[in-house]
Amino acid sequence: MKKLWKAYDISLISFAVSALFFGAVLFYNRNVGVIGLTVVCALMVGKISYHSRKKAKLLSKISTVYDELNFGPGKAFDKLTVPCVVVENDGTIIWFNSSFANDFEINKETKDSKIQTLLKKERIDDMLEGRGYSVNSHGHYFSVFTNEIDLGDGEFIYLIYFFNQTELKETEKKYLDSIPSVMLTVIDNADEVYQNFKESDCTSIFSYTEQMIDDWASSYGCLCRKFSNARMLIFAEEKNLKRMINDKFSILEDVRNFTYEGKSTEISLSIGVGKSDNIIEANSFAKQALDMAQSRGGDQVAIKKDTEYKFFGGVSAGYEKRNKVRTRLIAKTMAEIISDSDNVIIMGHRFSDFDSFGSSVGMLSIAERFSKPVHIVIDETNTLAGPLVNLFKEENDALKLVHPHKAEVLLTDNTLLIITDTHKQAFTESPVLVDKVKKVMVIDHHRKSVGFIEDTVMFYHLPGSSSASEMVAEIAQYVDNEPVLDRFVSTALLSGIMLDTRNFILRAGVRTFEAAAYLRSRGANTVECKKLFSNNMGLFRNRNTVIDIAREYRKCAISVVENEFDGIRLVTSQAADEMLNIEGIKASFVIFSQGGAINISARSYGEINVQLIMENLGGGGHQTMSACQLGDISSDEAEKILENAIDEYYNNL
Repeated sequence: MKKLWKAYDISLISFAVSALFFGAVLFYNRNVGVIGLTVVCALMVGKISYHSRKKAKLLSKISTVYDELNFGPGKAFDKLTVPCVVVENDGTIIWFNSSFANDFEINKETKDSKIQTLLKKERIDDMLEGRGYSVNSHGHYFSVFTNEIDLGDGEFIYLIYFFNQTELKETEKKYLDSIPSVMLTVIDNADEVYQNFKESDCTSIFSYTEQMIDDWASSYGCLCRKFSNARMLIFAEEKNLKRMINDKFSILEDVRNFTYEGKSTEISLSIGVGKSDNIIEANSFAKQALDMAQSRGGDQVAIKKDTEYKFFGGVSAGYEKRNKVRTRLIAKTMAEIISDSDNVIIMGHRFSDFDSFGSSVGMLSIAERFSKPVHIVIDETNTLAGPLVNLFKEENDALKLVHPHKAEVLLTDNTLLIITDTHKQAFTESPVLVDKVKKVMVIDHHRKSVGFIEDTVMFYHLPGSSSASEMVAEIAQYVDNEPVLDRFVSTALLSGIMLDTRNFILRAGVRTFEAAAYLRSRGANTVECKKLFSNNMGLFRNRNTVIDIAREYRKCAISVVENEFDGIRLVTSQAADEMLNIEGIKASFVIFSQGGAINISARSYGEINVQLIMENLGGGGHQTMSACQLGDISSDEAEKILENAIDEYYNNL
């Protein structure tokens, strides 16, 4: 009504001024003056008529609103304990009751302001459409419900109710904070402690370690119990687990730095955490999480909820925990599985390298020992092991190599698929093939990551091993009484070991040199291996160009290759290796485009765990050698994403 009268007053003033003007014109031009006054009078009569109709219509709407909302003598809505407010469709507040004023701490001057401004919300559409809305004001939580009131002629106002849910929210928070999680802790390298210390000292060392874990758990209000040697069970409520996460599980570093009588114990701890509303399921998740933590090299925490994993720690090198007895049992079981199969198909990862193809060649030689039809699935147009593939064709039947698109015709109901140098289905040469085979065997050394192949007849996984070729070389020694490896196969396996250890510099343990010595005894040619790694002049120049354009970021070398060229994947991986020789560089990353997708090749000497950085971007690999694919984005975007991942890695240390 105020707006209506204001507009009416302005109109009358305008008409009065116009009438005076045309009245003055009469003295100068009678015709123009008469016409002007006639028009002004006609407009004034029309305006008065329009105003009368508008006033009557508005009073009718006001009456409708009063009838709908019962604002009359009883003032029912004002007496409601539920906060209510009436707004226009743009959110302008028309009226509110005393409960709304009290709960939202407002006064009469709030009228004509916007409800979205009051509630600090940018949009009001969801609230007015009654989709279920929640607001928080002065420490109180409200659920919002809306009624639409039709005023006619397409005009609406909205009555909004606010139901206080604060007590319910607080109860919900208490419940969520009290959900128990199961934590299983285990000392990764207890066997090594027994080898390095006297038995009496070992008892003291484990006792001190268990006390550290107990004190740490107790400081967060958790229940801790020892249930076997070097293993402990912890029950933690969700609120306490959140504090542990915020503190980045400080117990990992405390145990890692533990010394006994001035001597480092070199102990590391793995923790598996299971989260679920069901305590039995939480315990099952904790076991799976612990297995995942140890399969990734130990010295870390893995948290599992439903099908999702989260990881903390994992900054130290993986521990080597294996023995020849286990290898002999694996070889025996593998021989039985191969013997019971109709045929064998061997497959490595996409863009196969010397380790992937070399270990596949080794498994082909083993499978042929049992007179089974054997084929290797490989995309020869996208391989980094081209020289070794060509050498294989010279030494063997080229028909044993099958393109991924043609491998399905080889399948039977009793086909055995052996996957080497990867444990993720998405990374294999043919992910479709994995789904169509009933018997799958995995041989891999990379740290286990989410999405690993499940339901296998054998999952031989050694994160402490240098390479898949080393694992196959060990198995070959126990498969049969007679040697199963010839000169070429031994050379192929040795090339795989040399690639992943960078010529026996990284991750080369005692078992690595033992495997290399065995391969050398079987005729492996070291000179021939070295030739396999040779580049032509063009690739050599491209590699130097990639290194030349690199820049430093937080002790990491980052090179962005703008143009795609033949052999780019091989060149970038070699350039990433070479950049580690730059003083002060602890990790190297090369960003390049191939096939319409951005790829990142990552390398380090172990001080920076590039696997964690690449996992954050959807990739994976090993602590010192990893990669990822980002999809169809620009190189500038990829560079920024990589920098953020590096920053996050440092923040989590």
